[in-house]
Amino acid sequence: MQLIGRVRLLSRNRNLVVEAKNAPPIGEKVYDEKAMLVGYVYDVIGPLSSPFVLVKVDASRWKPESLVGKMLYWTGNTSRTGDQARRKKPKGKK
Repeated sequence: MQLIGRVRLLSRNRNLVVEAKNAPPIGEKVYDEKAMLVGYVYDVIGPLSSPFVLVKVDASRWKPESLVGKMLYWTGNTSRTGDQARRKKPKGKK
């Protein structure tokens, strides 16, 4: 698993705001340090140099307030697949 970063605060919408070291794609599952599912990536905001990840918490299993200050992780599959792998490179002029 790869580190996303540390939870900095809880938003008004009860999403976790994570100061990200690595920004996973939207929709990726998010885990705590014990590999327990916390929720999923809801959005990525801020500049590319220091992004923040919004995590929608599974409220049936977690109290979002209890996760502030914790480190969060994701599975870390960063390989290019799908459309990105199949895209053709533009051909040069002859």
